[in-house]
Amino acid sequence: MEVEVSELVYLDYNATTPLAPEVLELMIPWMIEKPWNAASAHVGGRIALGAVETARGEVADLIGARPKEIVFTSGSTEANNLAIRGSLDTATDRRRVLVAATEHKAVLETAEALTASGVKVEMLPVHRDGLVDLEYLSTALGGDVALVSVMLANNETGVIQPIDQIARLAHHSGALVHSDATQAPGRMQIDVQELGLDLASFSAHKFYGPKGVGALYVRRGVSLSPQQLGGGHEAGLRSGTTNVPGVVGMGAASTLAQQNLAKSVEQSQRLIDLLIGCINEKLPGAEVVTGTAKRLPNTVNLRFPGADGEAVMVNAPNVLMSTGSACTSRVPDASHVLQAMGRSQEEAYECLRFSVGRETTAEEMSVAADCVASAVERVRELS
Repeated sequence: MEVEVSELVYLDYNATTPLAPEVLELMIPWMIEKPWNAASAHVGGRIALGAVETARGEVADLIGARPKEIVFTSGSTEANNLAIRGSLDTATDRRRVLVAATEHKAVLETAEALTASGVKVEMLPVHRDGLVDLEYLSTALGGDVALVSVMLANNETGVIQPIDQIARLAHHSGALVHSDATQAPGRMQIDVQELGLDLASFSAHKFYGPKGVGALYVRRGVSLSPQQLGGGHEAGLRSGTTNVPGVVGMGAASTLAQQNLAKSVEQSQRLIDLLIGCINEKLPGAEVVTGTAKRLPNTVNLRFPGADGEAVMVNAPNVLMSTGSACTSRVPDASHVLQAMGRSQEEAYECLRFSVGRETTAEEMSVAADCVASAVERVRELS
């Protein structure tokens, strides 16, 4: 029996957020009344280009960058590919890449593909709380390392990495630093200059913008080889007709994210704390897998010993939660992120991610806790 949409409790905002109505309102004219190509030489094209450049400035403001350091892409996956492949193509004297073991597949698989061209990819281990082992990183760095890639905030656990410390270590050896910062906008303050980043990837749909548009921050002076050739769009780094409605939407979402940041952080933390408290009352053995490590205010990954996460989801169909990344949720393997954190395969299968957003209510936390607790108890009984 299918659950009514009105009965669903959405706790998977790390997978995607709804498009903000005010963002949609600004996008619609660029799909209907002003359908112009931003590369066209006529007046309409110049107007569209102006809108794109305004959005470029809005995205730059969100992360503390210069407008010319923003390259629009189709999303974080493409941005990750451009950052990793593009930087290695120009680093002919450095053929080693260091990547955190808890990265998204968009980074891990892109890096792994480089081995075919003679690049050595080395995984950086993390501690049990998910933080990168800085001592290991310091030892692994050397003059042959071209790039270090570490996610700013993990999509499955919410753990926030000490990117500024990682960047200092990497720069000391002459390596560039890339971060998949997809989960961070609207959930924490971002300043790419203070963090010491050379490259950073973003997707609009993670902070109430449209799907299908993202951006790569490229620090001034960093050399990249384009991975998509054609008309030389985006300063020659990303050819392809500009998605004007999407770019406008990303710009508007960036401004909203910055304006609402303080309120969103406070609200998200309060709701997550409430959810954890309610679940702990009903299931005292539930474990926050990251311990006391600092994480995004809207995210928590909980382990329910003796209860398979997929089975819990089946028994609580009205609570939309996740066993891991949305991009790999249909893959039966246990989370590579949790296993990299020292969890056994069985323990990883017992974990569920909860992530809240602007529309989440306190009442929904209570409802979700009741449903999840009942589902866990049922799964344990059946097991």
